[in-house]
Amino acid sequence: MTTAHGRSHPGAAPAPERWRPPISAALALGFGGLVAAAVAAVLLISLDIARRNTEELLQRTAVLWIDGVVQGLDRHLGPARHQVEFLAERLAEGDVAPDDEARLRDLLLGSLAAAPQIAGVAFIRDDLYAVRVGRVGGGVGAETGSWMIEPAFRLALRRGESAEGFAWGDILYLEQLRDSHVTLTMPVRRDGVFHGIVAGAVSISGLSEFLAEPRGVTDARAFILRGRDEVLAHPALAGGPRGLSADKPLPGLGEVGDPVLAALWTPEMGHVGDFLAGTGVTGRMVMAAGESHIVLYREIENYGSVPWLVGVHVPAMEVNAPIRRLAVASMVGGAILVLAVVLALLLGRGLSRPIGRRAAAAGAVGELDFAAARPLPRSLFRELDAAARAYNTMLAGLRWFETYVPRSLVLLLMRRGEADAPASEERAVTVLFTDIVDFTAIAQRLTAPRLAAFLNRHFALLATCIEAEGGTIDKYIGDSIMAFWGAPATQPDHASLACRAALAIAEAVGADNERRQRKGMRPVRLRIGIHSGPAIAGNIGAPGRINYTLVGDTVNIAQRLEQLGKSVDAGADDVIVLTSGATAVIVADRLPLTPLGLRELRGQGEATEVFRLV
Repeated sequence: MTTAHGRSHPGAAPAPERWRPPISAALALGFGGLVAAAVAAVLLISLDIARRNTEELLQRTAVLWIDGVVQGLDRHLGPARHQVEFLAERLAEGDVAPDDEARLRDLLLGSLAAAPQIAGVAFIRDDLYAVRVGRVGGGVGAETGSWMIEPAFRLALRRGESAEGFAWGDILYLEQLRDSHVTLTMPVRRDGVFHGIVAGAVSISGLSEFLAEPRGVTDARAFILRGRDEVLAHPALAGGPRGLSADKPLPGLGEVGDPVLAALWTPEMGHVGDFLAGTGVTGRMVMAAGESHIVLYREIENYGSVPWLVGVHVPAMEVNAPIRRLAVASMVGGAILVLAVVLALLLGRGLSRPIGRRAAAAGAVGELDFAAARPLPRSLFRELDAAARAYNTMLAGLRWFETYVPRSLVLLLMRRGEADAPASEERAVTVLFTDIVDFTAIAQRLTAPRLAAFLNRHFALLATCIEAEGGTIDKYIGDSIMAFWGAPATQPDHASLACRAALAIAEAVGADNERRQRKGMRPVRLRIGIHSGPAIAGNIGAPGRINYTLVGDTVNIAQRLEQLGKSVDAGADDVIVLTSGATAVIVADRLPLTPLGLRELRGQGEATEVFRLV
């Protein structure tokens, strides 16, 4: 608001400012605006078309890579599935009797010849007697016998008995074949009677061989993961995996000698997923062996209960080649644009930078953020230099001012925009008092400088906790602090904020006492009193020196609760926090409270219900 003479009061809310262009922008528009507009229009259209073409190319390339791996996987595992289903149908239709071992052996051997991907296949009867054939040592072998002692096959038989049809099974390490295998099973039923299962196995080394084939990109490497942490197929496993066992049928990400897979789930070095939206392919950029790599993968769920991740990774340099060419084109066009306005920017810089620093510094002062307000450097221009010296003098005085007046309180009153001091009013508030136990003894042990340092550290510790919960520190009284919530800003949860601040103080004092104990110093113990109720909030004092504070019985009760802590202090806790029943009613459902019953407080006519905040 303004006075009759048209001048604004110091606390008045500022009128909305009309936008004004900076000097540098005005000069740039004046000297280079027309040329810049023409060049920028052509450049932006060209770059947008090039960007879209590049992203479409990268998207298609990524999808083709992943589709190639998925199709190769289908070609590798599809024949194995067809053979298992074919064998199960022959047995179910009675072409071969389940107990005709000779014909079963011939039928199984034929399936190996028809599907080179299969490492072994067996028919397991319902009594766990099996006829099995497999590729061993470059040849083909067959054997019969009971698998009663094999837990994995007993489990497979139980699952097969309840299965409706073909199923992909677990990953098993077969000692006879010295390799881990993807298993596949098909139940055999004739006339509704379960006779057993046909089980096949595809080795992960064989599965890895087709991944080792060239993919059209020199350094592209394909992989298949089972879940997020196990490597199912990888070119490094094509020669046969090592270190696997029945307990560990698949290697981990860091066990195949591929640093990119080892770093796959580390935090991404960059974002590459935007151009892949809608393709079903996921992209990640990881750093491995000092080089950036792009990992592309797709999750497929057709091969058992655990999803497989089929993917490839390539050095980012190969994928980024089109992007680098686009970047070169952008830089050339940008250079032309910059040349059109560089002279104007240089001319405006000498004025715009010091003026901008002054505007930023004034904004920081307006927010009372003196930490961000830096002293201004001297200027070559006389008027700017005089303004800088005046500002630096003002800043030094305001920093002293900040040490005596709560910055948050002054800032809040400034934002209220009231020309005169706010009128005193009754507010619902919560008041907190602290006091150091046996402070007199502490003061007697310390010299004056050490005592001042001790109190400064103690108050800084407590003030951090109070201000973090939005509290206002009213005053420091010797070794005590009075703080309040609910004024001048309305805080509906003032009681909860005060209690949380008390708990934070207890934690901070406990941590500080651990530090003191390590240094051979005595712990500091504290009492805290908290009470919620009405109080008169406003500016109290003489016209030349006022203080925004609280007046009323609520303040007295909070102080009396702090003093009452002496009677309940057993000396075991670093901090004793007592609250009144008025506060407890508000926070009882959110904070742990222990009732201490009705207590007589000095100066109070009626007993007060007291609780301890644990």
